[in-house]
Amino acid sequence: MYLLGTVFIIAGIAAALLATAGYALVPRGNTMALAYGRIGVRIALVAVLLVVVLLNYLFVAQRYDIEYVYNYSSRELEPAFRVAAVWAGQPGSFVIWALWGVIAAQFLVRRTRHAEPYVLSVFMAIQAALLVYMLIRNPFVPLMQNGVAVSPVDGKGLNATLHNFWMLIHPPVLFVGFALMAVPFAFAIGGLWRRDYDGWVHDALPWALAAWVFLGLALLLGGYWAYETLGWGGYWGWDPVENSSLVPWLTSTALLHAMLVQRTGHGLRRTTFALAIATYVLVFYSTFLTRSGVLSSFSVHSFVEEGLKSVMIGSLAFLFVASFAVLAWRWRDIPGKPLSDKLLSRDSFFVLGIIALLVIAGVVALGTSMPIISAIPGVGHQLQSVFSGAFSIDDGTTYASDPNAQPFADGRFGLVGDFYSTTVPPLGLILVILLIVGPLLGWRDANLRSLLRALRLPALGAVLVACLGLALGARDPLPLAYVGLGTFALGTNLLMIVRTLRSGWLRIGGYLAHVGLMIFLVGAVSSTIYATEEARLLVPEGDSVSAFGYTVTFNGWRQTPEGRGVLDLTVTHGNDTFHATPELYFNQTMGGTMATPAIRSELFRDVYISPSEYQPPYDRNMADMGIGQSGTVGPYAFTFLAFDVPDAHATGNADVGAKLRVDYEGQSLELTPRVTLVTSAADQNGAIQDVPATLPGGHTVSLAAFDPLQRRVLIRVDGLNLPVDPARAVITLGLKPGVMLVWTGVIVGVTGGLIAMLRRTLEGRGALEGRRVRLPRGAGGLARFVGSR
Repeated sequence: MYLLGTVFIIAGIAAALLATAGYALVPRGNTMALAYGRIGVRIALVAVLLVVVLLNYLFVAQRYDIEYVYNYSSRELEPAFRVAAVWAGQPGSFVIWALWGVIAAQFLVRRTRHAEPYVLSVFMAIQAALLVYMLIRNPFVPLMQNGVAVSPVDGKGLNATLHNFWMLIHPPVLFVGFALMAVPFAFAIGGLWRRDYDGWVHDALPWALAAWVFLGLALLLGGYWAYETLGWGGYWGWDPVENSSLVPWLTSTALLHAMLVQRTGHGLRRTTFALAIATYVLVFYSTFLTRSGVLSSFSVHSFVEEGLKSVMIGSLAFLFVASFAVLAWRWRDIPGKPLSDKLLSRDSFFVLGIIALLVIAGVVALGTSMPIISAIPGVGHQLQSVFSGAFSIDDGTTYASDPNAQPFADGRFGLVGDFYSTTVPPLGLILVILLIVGPLLGWRDANLRSLLRALRLPALGAVLVACLGLALGARDPLPLAYVGLGTFALGTNLLMIVRTLRSGWLRIGGYLAHVGLMIFLVGAVSSTIYATEEARLLVPEGDSVSAFGYTVTFNGWRQTPEGRGVLDLTVTHGNDTFHATPELYFNQTMGGTMATPAIRSELFRDVYISPSEYQPPYDRNMADMGIGQSGTVGPYAFTFLAFDVPDAHATGNADVGAKLRVDYEGQSLELTPRVTLVTSAADQNGAIQDVPATLPGGHTVSLAAFDPLQRRVLIRVDGLNLPVDPARAVITLGLKPGVMLVWTGVIVGVTGGLIAMLRRTLEGRGALEGRRVRLPRGAGGLARFVGSR
């Protein structure tokens, strides 16, 4: 399988290079090369599909003689997760990324007019690079042990954190976004190449919207996965790997707005080119951060270094230098056009919004890149002294698997959550303010009287919501400003939706995306400022404990076939009763206990129950000790000194004793309770006899259990009749208002993006056919419109 899979990968690389070379020759007058370029695109698709089919077959067929299958699958894994395991590791992630890329290439062929050779030459070069990465991290390598191929009967299995429904969806959606981000980049380079400084924007805009939608949806799915699975109660932890995908999404948002400015009035041409290039460079930078191992000490998500670091540094450097060199080459040739000089114009507000988005992206990128920046010789300790005075830092020991790990000697460090929560929200508020007024403005100017009239009703709603926030206890000015101004922006964009619907629903996409963003922000802020202080509850089995009006009853503990511990809880709130089953399990890969919460989503809030610990029943008549350790039972203090194992040949029986020192009412003595396996000719199996030792005070001590490997004993004192404490569940209960608004806002925003993408796709199709498109107004008209094409 190694040879066959490698042949498929090499065939894909060769086909991608054939397409790149073929298309690159077309602008030089070799029209015959166009056919070779198109053939290369199709062969690349076939080759990558064969790689995907073969790799899926190896996982489904449980071929543990393949290293990648052995590392990420096992016999107990369900069929659906065997497929999902394909993209669980670094090699498979390149496979799925390349798959979406070559599929996108098929849609670019013959659909890009005269730009096809320029766009596909660049785009297929990117696919070739991804396939080279795939070859370096070949997923078909056989499993070797001491230089010999081995074939174990089972694999290591999927990381328990990844054994989740969202694993089936989140990574593929993320890599669709990454793959599609290459399309506007290719259009931009192609536009510079052929001196088409405006037309490329019309062609690239639907693709940029699609990439923005899929990457945004991936961020949502990742946030919900963390919220639902990890038990810490949040949906965004500012982890460097999370941030690495957020930064290109922010710059792609800026790119979309720059493209709209250019499409409308031919302004911001140079800015749009720069943003298209920078966004894809940041996608590659994100890949470098997560797959080169540079963040392995600062993130729970990062891959360790697996032989790609130097290759990825070279690729990233080449991409950055080459693409911006092309822009510099054409810089003076790109015509400029002044924007409106009126502050109250959509031109001006778009520019301000683009600047705000780029500043936010820059701040997040700075924090995310700090482990790399601080690793520069002579810089780390100086930067650490600057940032540690204002923010918390991670010196490299937070995520270290070694409990004795030490900070980096060179002063390398990372920035954690409080850096972002301090710097990003004030910048985000600027965007909210711009979204209040911007949608109501004309591109070049605005009628101030009409503007003020349009702002009245949304302003009233914002004041009412802000007053409600004050009444509910909000006092922090910044969150209160988000709630009030976010409601204000929500109102103005809803007003624009109502106005725009007269021209057809396909024109509301941008405004609907703004509405989604405002709903998201109001929900995120509400879930923070109105969240209850989490209550830590200790609930005995069969008993109940109350907090925040919710009564939690612990019914018992059970284990799933996968080895996960489940706390069986019943929660009552007034007349409402529901069942909750949070889980605790030990994650071998991450080396610690993981918690999966139970979440009850209500209309205005989530009830969030995160398990902390399960305490089994505790018999006060017993004590568990290792050698040299002490334990107390009632009035007796015991110390386990050593095992006492007489020679079995001398007694004819197997005999194990535990030497104990006993302290009781000022007395100290040594005793040895033991167990004996008595054998006889009639009974070859033997019988276990308990030989207790008599304690001062008339009680006896017995050896209840022992573990010679762990060098531990469990002793029991008989006659005290002390009570047995029931099992107890330790849980954290919290109420999180507004969380439903968070998910609703993202869904509304993504829907707005899809509508905008559909509109621009229809307009682009008309432009391809050389005609102006009249957009259909209703769903029925849309169906007839699409069907007629």
